[in-house]
Amino acid sequence: MTLRRRILFYYAATLSVSLVIVAFWSWFEFTEQKEVALRGGVEAASKHNPLVETVEIILLGGLPALLLGIIGGSLLMRRALRPIEELTEVLEKTTTSNLAEPVARSGNGDEIDRMSAVFNGMKERLGASFTQTREFTLHASHELKTPLTILHGTLEQMMADSGTPAAHRERIASMLEEVQRLSGIVGQLAFLAKADAGLLETAHGPVALHELVRDLVEDVTLLSAAQNISITLDECQPVQVSGDRMRLRQLLLILGDNAVKHNHKNGSIAMAVRRDEDQAVFLITNTGPVLPPELRSRVFERFLRGDPSHSSTVEGSGLGLSIAESIARSHHGTLIFEVLEDGRTRLTLRLPTGPK
Repeated sequence: MTLRRRILFYYAATLSVSLVIVAFWSWFEFTEQKEVALRGGVEAASKHNPLVETVEIILLGGLPALLLGIIGGSLLMRRALRPIEELTEVLEKTTTSNLAEPVARSGNGDEIDRMSAVFNGMKERLGASFTQTREFTLHASHELKTPLTILHGTLEQMMADSGTPAAHRERIASMLEEVQRLSGIVGQLAFLAKADAGLLETAHGPVALHELVRDLVEDVTLLSAAQNISITLDECQPVQVSGDRMRLRQLLLILGDNAVKHNHKNGSIAMAVRRDEDQAVFLITNTGPVLPPELRSRVFERFLRGDPSHSSTVEGSGLGLSIAESIARSHHGTLIFEVLEDGRTRLTLRLPTGPK
């Protein structure tokens, strides 16, 4: 039965029940009047006011029928529309990570069943598209590594050659710097492609997060020395997580480097690490330019730069926070970006804690 026929059937059933109630009450009133006429004659029957009887039928028969129609119709409509609600709930939970999971079908051939089939086909096509994109990125980055390595080695040999003129050395040094930058981008793209495909290899073990944060403070102090940025560690509670030490160190370095690059001279960076019930929380807050509101929800997108024209003087490829979020997800954690009321920027990392 199609959804349209099902709804019409439910309405017809509700209306029929209401009409039966009204008809039954009318028959009851008619029978009562007939009995009165038989017992008391025409005179007694004439005492019955037709208007009063009509009001009685409406109040005692029509209103219950109306209430029953409203309540019964609502329940039946809710039952009829429940498949749509279930389909909506499933589709709201659809993400790039579960495109391979099909939407359950009823198999009765109605509109909802056909809609589920359409959504399953759409999810399959989207999944295939994402898979092709990941494979292309992974294969392209792999193929680019060899020529970039050769080019890097050739340029280094030219730099080391004593016969290379000084003017050429400057050009070669500039090209070598760009090759190194391109090699870094290719490596980052390969990392993200592996993370998306679930191919990222991580070694899980107990990691003292507070120790990594102390090391990060020293590294960020060196990175920010030229800008005279103040570095403070406001809180450092001993907390242990389960994960890959090198990957977590990479994540923290990305956050620290981001706080330095998107800061201003004589600015500040404040860090804190603490335990919050069954989670380890790391916060890094920095001064600097405020990201426009329309870009804040996209801060973890790849190649996103704070300057829409991509002409910012800040070094980087725009992949750092994407990689940091991938590492956080691979450790069953979250990374949240926010702008505080005082204009400072904060990144909050939450990770499940290991044994105390």
